[in-house]
Amino acid sequence: MSLGDIDIPIWVPILMAVPIVLFLVFVVGLTRHTRRNLKVMRQAGVDDPMTAGGQIAARLAQGRIVEGTSTEDRLRELDDLLARGVITPEEHSEARRRALGG
Repeated sequence: MSLGDIDIPIWVPILMAVPIVLFLVFVVGLTRHTRRNLKVMRQAGVDDPMTAGGQIAARLAQGRIVEGTSTEDRLRELDDLLARGVITPEEHSEARRRALGG
């Protein structure tokens, strides 16, 4: 390949394409991740994704993180929230105590 009087090795354009391909893969992955999270939040009844943490904390404080479900389901949901980093270990302990009736 040549550019005017300059010969450019074939590996140069390939090397220049690698960051572009990596960036596109990153953008596609980020988009899929965001869409999946938004879907899960909508199903959970979170109105605004920007305030999801506050809404979940308010539900925990009111003792209604999961309404109309069994104690086992509530505990499983609390464990999931803790594992995803949505709530702190202290909030988890307090909500777990309330879910168990203590």
